[in-house]
Amino acid sequence: MDNILIVEDSKSIIKSLQSNIDELGHNCIVAKSYKECAEKLLEFKGNFKVALLDLGLPDAPNGEVVDFVTKFNIPSIVLTGSKIEEHEERFRNKNIVDYVIKEGNFSIRYAVSLVKRIISNDKIDILVVDDSKSFLLKVDELLKRYKLNTHIAYNGEEALSILEANPNIKLVLTDYYMPKMDGLELTKKIRKKYNKDELAIIVTSSDSNNKVASKFLKYGANDYIYKTFTTEEFYTRLNSNLEILELFKDVKDKANKDYLTSMYNRRYLFDYGEELFQRVKHKKNDSFCVAIIDIDKFKYINDTWGHDVGDIAIKEVPLILSKYVGDNSLMARLGGEEFCILLKDREKEEIKKLFEEVKCAFENNIIKTKKCDLSFTVSIGVCTILEDSLTKMINHADDALYKAKKTGRNKVVYYESWFT
Repeated sequence: MDNILIVEDSKSIIKSLQSNIDELGHNCIVAKSYKECAEKLLEFKGNFKVALLDLGLPDAPNGEVVDFVTKFNIPSIVLTGSKIEEHEERFRNKNIVDYVIKEGNFSIRYAVSLVKRIISNDKIDILVVDDSKSFLLKVDELLKRYKLNTHIAYNGEEALSILEANPNIKLVLTDYYMPKMDGLELTKKIRKKYNKDELAIIVTSSDSNNKVASKFLKYGANDYIYKTFTTEEFYTRLNSNLEILELFKDVKDKANKDYLTSMYNRRYLFDYGEELFQRVKHKKNDSFCVAIIDIDKFKYINDTWGHDVGDIAIKEVPLILSKYVGDNSLMARLGGEEFCILLKDREKEEIKKLFEEVKCAFENNIIKTKKCDLSFTVSIGVCTILEDSLTKMINHADDALYKAKKTGRNKVVYYESWFT
């Protein structure tokens, strides 16, 4: 649970901020004066993810609290009752990520959305591409102030190499005029591999020609911003693009993931799994494995302890599998108590060891619930014979699972050892 510092003397604003931030699952620490703020910072040793700071406190009416909190390197959101322009120049080099004018419920919701944004930013990578070292330093400082992970490139060619090596990059900030490869050519090449809903591109340029901006947007840029931007404009554009990416991700997750386990669903398994299968078939020398896992005596669990305990059993499956399966894999819930794993680039001995460990992990696992100490085993059917279709391999794995169930459960059966 992250600590959020609120420094504000209005009871109604404190209450609104607290109730909204509590819903995010974070811990609000409140100070109603400069003195209390200093005490809280010392008490918690400056361990706050974000600070919301009122500029007009009874014992610090001129924003002195901002100067003090800055010493602790905490990203700060300034709460003010006056125009932003009056303060932005004065606090330009402070650790401020945005200003919020206190104008009612909308401003509270906006401030809370900023808190959510900053806390989630440490999982987001940004690539900045520009041949100006001074501009790169400026943008890098702004991004780090916002707790984002930054990568730096001095031209388009270097940017493509960094993108290839860092698939977690979600947004590219690129200049137009650069040596070796300019921003427009970079945009075109990025869009050949990444869609707009996968990676955002914001162009930062000194060129005020409207036709240039239109050209970038035509070839796949998400946004265009002039290098004379203010800090507030920069963060607003950044927020907007990151939020759109997250909305796309939420829509995809709802379509492709199982609501109970957050694993991929049957539809995604056959769509994306087919892509994985075809890549392996194309390379010919790569290995491919399909495994189907089924909870043993699942009906007994439901009938004895109820569907709520049955749901706990189902949700336990991805938690255990994720400890063993690792990279080059796809896990999905087929439906009910049945799950499927696709593995590529694994040796047969490695596969056998993996599924034996998985079987034993379930066998030795105990889940403490309010109703019982729940334990269960699983049966696993595996196919490593590369067939001419993914469906055929899944059917073979299902046949092996059937044999595992019929011959005593709590075992791993391999399709090829059954028929050869």
